[in-house]
Amino acid sequence: MDILLVSNDDTCRSRIAQELLNSFGRGMKISTAGVMEGNYIPDAVCNVMEQNGYEISRKKPSSVGAYTRQSWDYVITLCQEAEDELKYMNLKAKHYARFYFDDPFKKRGQSESEQEQQVSLLYDAMYHELYEFYRDELSEQLMPRCTCGANIYCRCE
Repeated sequence: MDILLVSNDDTCRSRIAQELLNSFGRGMKISTAGVMEGNYIPDAVCNVMEQNGYEISRKKPSSVGAYTRQSWDYVITLCQEAEDELKYMNLKAKHYARFYFDDPFKKRGQSESEQEQQVSLLYDAMYHELYEFYRDELSEQLMPRCTCGANIYCRCE
């Protein structure tokens, strides 16, 4: 299953969502992008993810424009800015999902500990909402099926 996660600049929310979804189950190829290309992954994001047992990718943030020629099983927006901008782009997706997570860096002039606290709150909110989404929407599609169409718990054979 091919999934594209889109946030405003591909430096925080999309990276957290990618790690969380990958930890929930297998069978997903997850890419991240921003409607505006960010410059770097903030240390606060990496620190919070490491504290929660994830090793977050520091690959250069990418723009959603790089993914417009591909087709996706899911395109998932993670903020209002991404939702607004995607209206003007032609992304081929079977399904769309929308989440509205706040930007933990919207307040300028925060100390690093304040930034980490905001990212930690974001992580908690994203974990719960994305796990529900995975459980309710994605997990059933990722389960192997027998010839009768049932999931792995089928006893028809």
